[in-house]
Amino acid sequence: METVVLYCKSYINDLNRVKIQAESIAQYNVDKIPYYVSCPKSDYETFKNNLPDFVNLILDEDIIQQSIEQSWHTQQIVKSQFYKLVPTSNYVCIDSDSYFIRPFYIHDFIAHDTTPYTVMHQQKNLFQWTARYRRELGFDPKQSFDASRNKIGKIFNREINMNYDFGPSPTIWSSKVWESLEQNYLEPNNITFNQLIDFEPSEFTWYGEALLAFKPIEIYPVEPLFMVFHYPLQYQQFLQQGYTEQDIASCYMGVIMTSNWNAPLRY
Repeated sequence: METVVLYCKSYINDLNRVKIQAESIAQYNVDKIPYYVSCPKSDYETFKNNLPDFVNLILDEDIIQQSIEQSWHTQQIVKSQFYKLVPTSNYVCIDSDSYFIRPFYIHDFIAHDTTPYTVMHQQKNLFQWTARYRRELGFDPKQSFDASRNKIGKIFNREINMNYDFGPSPTIWSSKVWESLEQNYLEPNNITFNQLIDFEPSEFTWYGEALLAFKPIEIYPVEPLFMVFHYPLQYQQFLQQGYTEQDIASCYMGVIMTSNWNAPLRY
């Protein structure tokens, strides 16, 4: 069993972004961490013909053992169930719109033995920025964040009032945490993971709150691994201020050019 693997759940609309991600992994993956990409069966041949040979390409349908229709909902389910198909103690779950910008190693993801770091923080930098631009954004991200975290926290009777962000991607997920969620909450209550996502669509938070509730591994918190450009205005400001990829690499190992606002493929 591998200590850690890299995993990206994708589909045909993001193929060009995954190609860039694969190129960056070929360039910077010093310890040769195995890299998996999954896609729907309908996209498999196209992905196979466009990705390099070192990519382990698998089917979404093989992960969850059923036919699926591509959506934000099903994407979260597939990502959370990956460990059931590929035996690994941990996996770094990377979204398609992400790529590495500097060398990375196993020790960037694993604290000791098979215990991973946990992306776990309060998202203060982003919320300080969005507090200034709520009018331009048309909503308050901090308010939405707290509502989602409180909703899931109540499920597990979380005693503290502190809300943590357990994302963004890439997240480092332990198979033990997903197993503890299934054994300690889903099975006793006859609930499926699909129903959890119906209740609140935030797989990051379900993972993190299960980690806090059941503590199947030690918690070694880390800040986000990649610089995320959540909004076009945020990206434009970085460019105007003259930040380069080299500047970003001083604190982050990669960049996320968020596809939900059709960001450029590269910074």
